[in-house]
Amino acid sequence: MSGKTGLVVIALAAAFAQSGGGAPERTAPLPAPAAKAARSFLYAFAENDRDTISSLLPKELENLYGPCPFAGMPQLSKPRADTRTGAIDFKGRMADSGLPSKGTIILRLVEEDGVRAWRLRQLYWYSNLPPEADIPEKSASAEDRRQEPAIRAAAAEFIEQWLSSDYERMDQLTFHWWEVPRDPPKWVKMNGAELTARPTQLDGLRVDFVAHLRVVRVIPKDVRGNLWLVQEDGSWRVRPLTFSFLF
Repeated sequence: MSGKTGLVVIALAAAFAQSGGGAPERTAPLPAPAAKAARSFLYAFAENDRDTISSLLPKELENLYGPCPFAGMPQLSKPRADTRTGAIDFKGRMADSGLPSKGTIILRLVEEDGVRAWRLRQLYWYSNLPPEADIPEKSASAEDRRQEPAIRAAAAEFIEQWLSSDYERMDQLTFHWWEVPRDPPKWVKMNGAELTARPTQLDGLRVDFVAHLRVVRVIPKDVRGNLWLVQEDGSWRVRPLTFSFLF
């Protein structure tokens, strides 16, 4: 974890909104090799071990991104920017009933061949976003406000390509965060993770997790979320964009 993403995880993870009444969500079998891949990914993410993360990702683009989690184009609202970080909220029906109907798309401003462009970095689903979330609440400057139409356009194009399964174009529109080296965090350590597989309407295997962290050596924090695993060439691999924290 690093920068804003790491802060988001620590600030929000313990505030995950548990579902209210109703029947408990069903579970699914979790093969031991899939559990091993999921834990390896979570430990590597907590340590900013991008080499290990990259080794656990699917190689084929169709497996890397998978089927679109949106049942259709969601409502996009409140685009905002803070220098190189962009965000836009979404709300709509999901293709997987285990996902909340709303969340936030995080984008990164990059420069490609001398041209600046917004690229999708991560999707976060949540039931209620707590006020301490380190996601931009509004554009910080006039220059940031000028970026809002481009953020909306970039998010909409990415989802359109996902809905049409154009994985090559999606890959071009993605910020490959797992390829960017980061120093290991000095203030957080992961001490274990509980994993629960869930039935999913998408392909692959959805795994909910509770990762147990210790911040500044003494403060316990639980991070809740889910990730999608898919089998490729006989190995379980993790999709990097739908790996999400449920806040």
